[in-house]
Amino acid sequence: MPKKDSRLIIYEKMTQLIFYSKNLTAKFPKSERFDLCTDIKENLYCNLRNIIYAWKEKNIEKRAEYLTKVDVDLYILKTMTRLSYEYKYITPKNYMVWNEKIAEIGKMVGGWLKTCQKE
Repeated sequence: MPKKDSRLIIYEKMTQLIFYSKNLTAKFPKSERFDLCTDIKENLYCNLRNIIYAWKEKNIEKRAEYLTKVDVDLYILKTMTRLSYEYKYITPKNYMVWNEKIAEIGKMVGGWLKTCQKE
């Protein structure tokens, strides 16, 4: 069986997070679907785009720049999930699972950033 590239794993995790997030945001009140839901979805797709850019980028400095953008956007996404929880759009369990998924991707991004700094 061929060995998987670790950057491919982060891509898979991000697509799983998008799927999970879209399922959760579909349950938000109609008034939030064009506000908070839209912001969450834009953030997720921007993160996915920057992960792909970082994966394809040969220049280490530019790669680190893309990964830093992902790191910042993940922090913003955590804030949006917190808002969703505070407004009671999601349950405490949904909040925990959602944040765990985001944190897992954040750890992968942090590790990838460290390897960029070593090179």
